[in-house]
Amino acid sequence: MSVVAPAVYVGTWHKYNCGSIAGRWFDLTTFDDERDFFAACRALHQDEADPELMFQDYEGFPGNMASECHINWAWVEGFRLARDEGCEEAYRLWVEDTGETDFDTFRDAWWGEADSEEAFAVEF
Repeated sequence: MSVVAPAVYVGTWHKYNCGSIAGRWFDLTTFDDERDFFAACRALHQDEADPELMFQDYEGFPGNMASECHINWAWVEGFRLARDEGCEEAYRLWVEDTGETDFDTFRDAWWGEADSEEAFAVEF
């Protein structure tokens, strides 16, 4: 199964209230940290003195890890680590099930993949 990287479409409340959805999609895994992401958002909306950001659409987030005005950056950081280790689907499902985002806790809980329940029982 292909896992979608966390991404958001960033506009502003001012533009939205004026009838515009002008903005841009950002793949959050391309930023070093949350601060870099928000710097890119401010640069995108530099035509506003103090842009009130609005995440008009988002994908690749389990459960309530994103909304119109919030991104759980711990999810993004954990996803990046999981992708580096090739277990991003397992991490996404674990976060969806537990609501936790700490990658080290996930790593302690995850025993790996198996071809079947029987193979898992034999292997672990």
